[in-house]
Amino acid sequence: MPKNRSGFTLIEVLVSVMIISVVIAALLQLFSTNSHSFSSVHEKILQTNKTSLLLGNKIYGYEKKRIDLAELVKDFNIDDTLRRKLKQEKVEIIYTELMNIDFDAAAASIAEEEQTAQQNDEAVINETSEATNALEVGKTTMRIGDQSSGFLRVKIQ
Repeated sequence: MPKNRSGFTLIEVLVSVMIISVVIAALLQLFSTNSHSFSSVHEKILQTNKTSLLLGNKIYGYEKKRIDLAELVKDFNIDDTLRRKLKQEKVEIIYTELMNIDFDAAAASIAEEEQTAQQNDEAVINETSEATNALEVGKTTMRIGDQSSGFLRVKIQ
């Protein structure tokens, strides 16, 4: 006559506990990774929002300067508590000129080359421009604490 089993053996209980603990450990690892990723993305979003304050301000961005964020939003209608928080955040703006194109000098150079090629004394270089026609391309980096973000700026002079 076969024996009647009424419960689990010790080995079956230990195996089920091990399986459950491996699943719980994997879930905890997944939660930890997601939490770290969310925190990192949240910090980057905050940094991007602060950088957008600089993008919207025509005064700053073409020079090296140390200011606070409240200075960037001085013309905005914001709450006083937010303005106090922004005053505590110091910002370093670093501008690096990457390229400067002078259109007048380029036009004069082309006209000079054409004159030399034609060997004609009647060629006249037209220099009637009073304002400087130049294009300046630069990189503005905004550093807040240990985070920084940068963007390219183009200025027509």
